[in-house]
Amino acid sequence: MSGPTPPPLPPDLELLLRHMHLPYMRRMAPEVLATARAQRWDPAEVLKVLLGEEVAGRERSALATRRAQAAFPTGKTFSTWDANLSSIPAPTQTALGTLEWIGRHMQEYPCVHRSAPIRCAHAAVVATPRSR
Repeated sequence: MSGPTPPPLPPDLELLLRHMHLPYMRRMAPEVLATARAQRWDPAEVLKVLLGEEVAGRERSALATRRAQAAFPTGKTFSTWDANLSSIPAPTQTALGTLEWIGRHMQEYPCVHRSAPIRCAHAAVVATPRSR
């Protein structure tokens, strides 16, 4: 459940944020400004929060763009993985499937192996813990 809707930005501020290409700051500004006004924040704190939102939004966007451009195979699991077609040794495939951290960190740390990046990327995508 959310609180009351914050008032919209003044048109001149909205225009400036659009002109400066700050979409994440523009999106968060009404809520942050309402909170800052109610809690009597220092102006530097307001800027810090708004710029932090802009940086975080740009980092999320850049990461999504890089992942899309990398064209890693997606949607594979061990149930669809054919170990016989892979050049990765069977014991290695089994070991990858037992690593619990892969499921937790797969989104942040894709596997890249310098001698065989495609092979390793495919293995990392499917290397999620088997359902128990």
